[in-house]
Amino acid sequence: MHTIRGKMLLSFFLALVVTVGITVALFVSLIDDILVNQVKAQLHGQAEKAEKILRNGDISGLNNTEFKYVVKGLMLDADYLILDPNNKIIDANDDREVGNTLNYALSGRKGIAVLHGRKILFTKERLAGRPYSIFIYAPLSSLRALYGSLMRTTLLAIGFSLLMILVIGLLTVSRVVRPLNQLKEAVGRYEPYRSQDEAFPVGDTTEIGELITTFQSMSDRIQQHQRNQVEFLQNVSHELRTPLMSIHGFVFAIQDQVVTQETGLEVILTQSVRLMDMVDKLLQLSRLEAVDEYWPASAIDLRTMAEEAALLLMPAANERAIKLQVEGASLQVVVAGEQLFQVLVNLLQNAVRHTSSQICVRIDAEYPGAVWAIHIDDDGNGLSEMERDAVFQRFYTGSNGVTGLGLAICRQIATNLDGELVYSTSPLGGARFSFIKHIGRLTGTGA
Repeated sequence: MHTIRGKMLLSFFLALVVTVGITVALFVSLIDDILVNQVKAQLHGQAEKAEKILRNGDISGLNNTEFKYVVKGLMLDADYLILDPNNKIIDANDDREVGNTLNYALSGRKGIAVLHGRKILFTKERLAGRPYSIFIYAPLSSLRALYGSLMRTTLLAIGFSLLMILVIGLLTVSRVVRPLNQLKEAVGRYEPYRSQDEAFPVGDTTEIGELITTFQSMSDRIQQHQRNQVEFLQNVSHELRTPLMSIHGFVFAIQDQVVTQETGLEVILTQSVRLMDMVDKLLQLSRLEAVDEYWPASAIDLRTMAEEAALLLMPAANERAIKLQVEGASLQVVVAGEQLFQVLVNLLQNAVRHTSSQICVRIDAEYPGAVWAIHIDDDGNGLSEMERDAVFQRFYTGSNGVTGLGLAICRQIATNLDGELVYSTSPLGGARFSFIKHIGRLTGTGA
């Protein structure tokens, strides 16, 4: 019974057994009450009949064949006793009872009592005009023996019903478990490194259907992640190949004296720096994605941080005659300042490269659905619809041919800070990159 099917069937069977047991017990009690009450009523009628007989005759004229009751179509004879005021038996259908005294306390005029160690149904009536009482009774055991056949029929019907319910339950459980078995087989065949010849079973609106849909979604995400990894490795190979080939080529050029040593070393140094920068960014991105690193949070002023980042980029902006300004009031927040500062600097570097004449860093304390937001606006050409999401991918090559990791790193940092980095159209007409701080958990990485 370690399988779901076995556990469901066992639970179903136990529930049926308990239900049938309760039903049989209640049914037996109900039938017993019905028959007992029926016989009580008939005995009471026979007592009235006996009173009429004795009214016109002698006590010795009584015979128990006069007192009959019917149970399930079977006519039975009731026994009787004639009692004097002291409960002494002066007449009975069984002569051996005459002269004895009825020493049992009787509650009421009819009911259940014990006579000679046996339970009986009785009714007792005073005889009009005489100092006697008539006591008519029937053994309860003989009564209950009569509905044994009824109980057998009932139990057979219940047993057949139980069997049918078990068959229906087995079919139902099999129908419920079948999608789980199909899902198990599909998961067993699943390989993220190859295309799936057989898809997952189609999920419906039930809980199991929702589970299948969730597995299908997870499979799609894993395959998409695998495709991204393959594409990432291809891009890394391509990006690393370019500086390595330059270094390799200029080493041979220096050896062959095709270029001067000074010129060759300068190119080698430049490409080495580019290579080291690329490797550092790759390591940083991998660490951000793979490790739940602890970033200490502290209270900072967002406007002050934005002004420091703008001041750092001011020389590059002045070189291109770009106006760089910070707007918005001071806003005290608790966040991992070093990581947030890295995001701001990276976004400002991109803005300086792509803007036409102005850049604005705006502190927004009333962004809908967020704690706060920082917007970096420029008046450049912006991004096309296809580029808006792709620009955050690793080694994405833009329309200008520039490839990098900066925005991928920034988005991952934003995610780790319980935030979001999104692109939209700037009010200045160019690009707007917004760091949106959502209402998240209070941790060391920010609040």
